[in-house]
Amino acid sequence: MQIPAQDSPDRLAPPARLVPPARQTRREREIQYKRQEILLAAQEVFAEKGYQQATLEEIAHRAEFGKGTLYNYFPSGKQEILLAIFESLYDQLCELISVTFSERSTIGFPDQLRSFFEHTFSFFFEKLDLFVILIREAHRMGVGDDPSPQAFFVQQRNRTVEALAVPIQKAINRGEIFTTSASFLAHLILVNVNGCQMKACHIFSDPEAHSPKSSKEMADFLTGLICNGIAKPQSPLLDA
Repeated sequence: MQIPAQDSPDRLAPPARLVPPARQTRREREIQYKRQEILLAAQEVFAEKGYQQATLEEIAHRAEFGKGTLYNYFPSGKQEILLAIFESLYDQLCELISVTFSERSTIGFPDQLRSFFEHTFSFFFEKLDLFVILIREAHRMGVGDDPSPQAFFVQQRNRTVEALAVPIQKAINRGEIFTTSASFLAHLILVNVNGCQMKACHIFSDPEAHSPKSSKEMADFLTGLICNGIAKPQSPLLDA
């Protein structure tokens, strides 16, 4: 996910949760590079063929590594790679929250929220084929018999909620939004983001005239919904 520079149209893409290069040894840089190359290759293969049809051989070939190298980094195989992709996306989402809602920002919370939505949806549309696969597999693992992936997703969602709750609480303290549970509001916002993403997966197969279809339209729609509700604005004549 591309991370926007604060209050600037330019975008940066700092890798989340990684040691800065200057502090890494040569061996650490090599490990990081190979791991990232495997994950990028897996994303491409999953997006093209689907998770179930993709093989480790294809991922290794795309990454230009031997199959044994994949097992060195991901001993449990394909599902471990899939979960690592999810973790990376959650890392980037938390980083986007940190940058978008920075205390150095000169814009108010609603505009920060809109910027967060637009960058989130923009990244989603750029990788729509991949996200269709990821959403399907997340649902499959969420209702499966293995509790490990379910616990993983709970952990990732919780840390994202906690990250978003911080700027929400600060906005409450500043009087920009009404007093409520910051964690609960963060949860509702992220649920709505997920709902828009799931709807977007069906936009082209089942278009609706009033459905937002671009990252800007989705950001405008969701910001209005969160900040203003669903009530139709009254006519000025009625207020007179």
